[in-house]
Amino acid sequence: MKSKEVDGEPRVIAPRLQLSCRLTISLTCLFTSFAAILMTINLSMAIVCMNKRSKQLNRTDEINSTNSSSGYFGLNSTCSDDLTTVQEKEMYLDKPAQGMLLGALYYGVVAVQLLVGWLCDKFGKYKLQMALGSSVLAIASFASPVILENAGVPYYFALRIVKGVAMVTLQQRLEILLSRQSNKFLQSFALSSMLPMLTRWTTTQEQGLLMGIASAGIGLANSVTYPISGLLCQHGGWKAIFYFGGGCGMVASFLIVCLVYDGPAKHPRVDAEEKQYLLSFQFQSQTSKKRRVIPWAKMLRSVPVWSVVVTNFFFFAVVKGIVLNLPIFVRDVLDFTVTENGIFSAMPLIAALLLHLLIGPFFDYIRNHNKYTPTTVRKIFHVVGTLIPGALMFVSSQLSSEYKYFIISLITISYSLTEFAVMGGFGYAMIDLAPDFLGILQGINKTISLAPGFITPLIVSALTPHGSSEEWKHVFILFGALYVLSCLVFVTCGSAQQQSWGKAIKNDTVSALSDSSKPRNNFA
Repeated sequence: MKSKEVDGEPRVIAPRLQLSCRLTISLTCLFTSFAAILMTINLSMAIVCMNKRSKQLNRTDEINSTNSSSGYFGLNSTCSDDLTTVQEKEMYLDKPAQGMLLGALYYGVVAVQLLVGWLCDKFGKYKLQMALGSSVLAIASFASPVILENAGVPYYFALRIVKGVAMVTLQQRLEILLSRQSNKFLQSFALSSMLPMLTRWTTTQEQGLLMGIASAGIGLANSVTYPISGLLCQHGGWKAIFYFGGGCGMVASFLIVCLVYDGPAKHPRVDAEEKQYLLSFQFQSQTSKKRRVIPWAKMLRSVPVWSVVVTNFFFFAVVKGIVLNLPIFVRDVLDFTVTENGIFSAMPLIAALLLHLLIGPFFDYIRNHNKYTPTTVRKIFHVVGTLIPGALMFVSSQLSSEYKYFIISLITISYSLTEFAVMGGFGYAMIDLAPDFLGILQGINKTISLAPGFITPLIVSALTPHGSSEEWKHVFILFGALYVLSCLVFVTCGSAQQQSWGKAIKNDTVSALSDSSKPRNNFA
C-alpha cells in the first residue's frame, strides 16, 4: 500500500475508486435502496390509478354495491367501458381499505424491527439478507395485482405485512457517522443490512462519499416514484405500477447476487491492493474494540432521550401521513390528471431533497462558530422545521380547491422546511446525548416512532370517508397540530448536551473480571 505524510504522520493512500469493488458495491446499494423504497410507496399512486373513474361515478352507490361479505375491506371490480389505452379490470378501493393497506406495511416493520436487528448483528450474512429482502419485495409486487383481483383486499393486506417484514432487512435507517478529526457530521441513510456490510467496504477516508452514494437511492426513489407511477398508469394501467416495481426488485436481487460480498476477504475479484487497504482498516478497528457497560436504567429514565422519541412519534405521523396520502388528496380535492398528480405529489419530496443538501453544511457552519450552545442551535432549527410547517398546514386547511396551485406550493414549502428539524433539530440529537449508545437508542426510537406508519392512514381515511374538501380540511388541521406538538415537546424537554452516561466505559475483556472495581476511562 502507498502512503504519504499528513501533519507529520504517515497516512495510507486509497487505491483508485474508479472501477473498484467498493464503488461497485456502493452503486449496487444505491439501486437496491431505490427499488426497495419504490416498491413500498408506489401503492398511493396505484390507488389513485385504480380509482381514477370514481370522480365520474356516484361513489355512494358504488361503495354500497360492494360485496357485503368484504366487511371492513371495501373492494369493487367493474369492467371499464371507456376506450382507454389499456383495457383492464377496473378496481375501486374504498376509504377504510385505503387506510388499512397504506398502513399495513408498518405492522410487519414494527413487529420484527428489534428481532431482525439482533439476528443481523449476531449472524451477519448481509448479502443473503439483502438478496432475500429484495426478492420477497419483488415477488410480492408481482403478485399484488393477482391477489387484489382474485383474492380480495384482506389477502393483499396480509401480503403488505409480509412486505413489511421483508422491508426490515432493507429498512431505511438514519445513521450518523462522526468524523472527529474534522469536527464535521457525515450523515448517511442506509438500509439496515447494508450499513454493517458497507462498513467493511469503506474507510474513514471515504466513508462519507461511499455511504452517500449508497444512500442516494432513497431520496431518488422518493422524488421519482410518483411521476413514474403516474406515467405508468396513463400508458399501462394500475397493474404496470406493481410490475415495474417488481422488475426493479428482481434486477436489484440479481445485482446483489453477482456483485455484493460481505467483505473484501470473501470477494473473488477484488484487487490485491484494494483488499489489503480495506483489511488494514478493519484490523485497526477490531483491535481497538472493548466491552461496554450499557447503562439501561439511566438510559430509560432520561428525559432528553424520551423527548426525542416522543417528538419523532408526532413528527413521523405528519411526514408519513403527507407522503402516503398526498396523491389521494390531490385526486380527491384538486382534481388533477393522473400524470399531473404524480408530478405535483413529488414536488414536496424533491424540494425536501434539495434543501436537505443545503441545511447540513449550514447547521455545521452555525454550530462551529460557537455563538450559541448546541442545545440552543438545535432548538432554533427545530422550531423552524416544525412551527412554520405547522402554520402552513393551518393556512392550507382554509383554502378552497380554486387555489390548488397555491395549496401545492404551501405543502411543498411546509414539507421541505421539515429538513431543518431533521438535519439540525431533534433528528440528530441522539448523537449528542449518547454517541457510544446510538445504535441502542435509535433501535428504541424507531420501534416506537414507526407506529404512526399504520395509525395515521387509518385516521386519515376515517376523517375523509367521501374525500370532500371539508373533510380534508380536518386532516390538515390535524397535521398542523401534530407539528406544533412535536415542536413543544423538544423545545421544552429536549437537549443536545452529552449525558453523564453517554460515553461507554471501557471494560477490557482480559482484566474486567480481575479488576472490575476500578473506574475506567471513557472512549476518546
